[in-house]
Amino acid sequence: MAKYNPNKIPYVQQDAYLENFCEALAKLKTKEDLKDFLKDLMNRQERLMFVRRLQIADYLVKEWTYSDIRKKLKVGENTISRVARWLNFGRNGYKKILERKFKK
Repeated sequence: MAKYNPNKIPYVQQDAYLENFCEALAKLKTKEDLKDFLKDLMNRQERLMFVRRLQIADYLVKEWTYSDIRKKLKVGENTISRVARWLNFGRNGYKKILERKFKK
């Protein structure tokens, strides 16, 4: 992903941009529409980064060890730690999506 200096955009404006982005995502009607949008928005490596984070969260919830996650997904311990921190101390976004994904 491109690097940028978040200090150049005031936090209030960053939050407004995120709000607009979320509203746009919420208006997509089908899984195919969302998939097409994400393929237009991100390159393959960026998409893989996002899906691996979700998979890491899933494995952490299932109480996999860091070592097993590293071997399975070929990710570093720092990435796993970061996801674990968001999973445990974040805004419950990972937990919500995992609950809804496996509710079916």
